Amino acid sequence: MTRVEVDEPRLGLRERKKLMTRQAILDTAHAMFGERGYDNVTVAEIADAVNIAAKTVFVYFPSKEDLVFCGEEEMRERVLARIRDRVPGEAPLAAMGSLVRELMAESGDQIVLDLQRWRRMMGDSAVLQSRMRLLWERLEDALATQLSDEAGEGRHAPQPRVAAAQLTLVFRLMASEEVLGYVRAHPEQAQLAALQDWLDSMLAMIGGGIGGYGRRRA
Repeated sequence: MTRVEVDEPRLGLRERKKLMTRQAILDTAHAMFGERGYDNVTVAEIADAVNIAAKTVFVYFPSKEDLVFCGEEEMRERVLARIRDRVPGEAPLAAMGSLVRELMAESGDQIVLDLQRWRRMMGDSAVLQSRMRLLWERLEDALATQLSDEAGEGRHAPQPRVAAAQLTLVFRLMASEEVLGYVRAHPEQAQLAALQDWLDSMLAMIGGGIGGYGRRRA
């Protein structure tokens, strides 16, 4: 969940109140979505719980699904920056793996619970599944453009496009129901290790095909 900062000394009282309201909307929406499912919660119910008008929600979030995907652009930029700023000798696949491990470390021991909450919030909603596919398409397109520019190739050239698709797959699978099902099959004390094992196995398999692609020269 995206957490906004409200203690920035340069912000005035009005701006801090806006940030607090935005975060309250997000926290409330995510809690309700996780408990009842996205399709079973209305914007009016979220607004009522936060004690604001329903139209005020749309001042902060253009659509209901933006309550779920509010951090999409920030995360996409973080992925692109990690690939763009990889060190000499590091391939994009290794950079992506490193980023995923960083994200897992940020959640710490709560990573499995975070994934469970995310999957409950997604549920079987066709709206959210469609938006998720768009998220992956946008990430793949952005990665393909960045890699092709770096290689001096057209954005539709095969190597950067295939590499971008595989890099996106790393991110997509780690948030999938399939990975969560694999993790759940293990005892609670072994679930974090199971998640890490899945990531390692996936990176090793993909690396057989694109592991050396785009390796930066020293």
